[in-house]
Amino acid sequence: MAIEVNGVVIATDDQGYLVDPETWNDAVAEKFAQQAGIQLTGEHRKILQFIRNYYDQHRLAADARFVMKFIEDELGYKTNASQRLYELFPYGYMQQVCKIAGMRRPRAWSTG
Repeated sequence: MAIEVNGVVIATDDQGYLVDPETWNDAVAEKFAQQAGIQLTGEHRKILQFIRNYYDQHRLAADARFVMKFIEDELGYKTNASQRLYELFPYGYMQQVCKIAGMRRPRAWSTG
């Protein structure tokens, strides 16, 4: 499978996740967000950039708990980071956030 972004064909798996996270860019994020019915805001973009920075440093997707900590510390949602994540990405971390951030499809939800 594949998506086309600005005339470039980019490989995806059978669920629509990028096969190679290195092919991600802002236009890819916009395409995935549009497919999910999400209009990206500044908060969306900050979360996506955090995940991309984590990937660049560690070569893997950030665990959801790190994203929640980022939302608490950097976006100021001390008591409801999880709720805010689901307000921004209603289908959740694995199904929307990782996909829009250009990560490979996560294998399992990590809780700790």
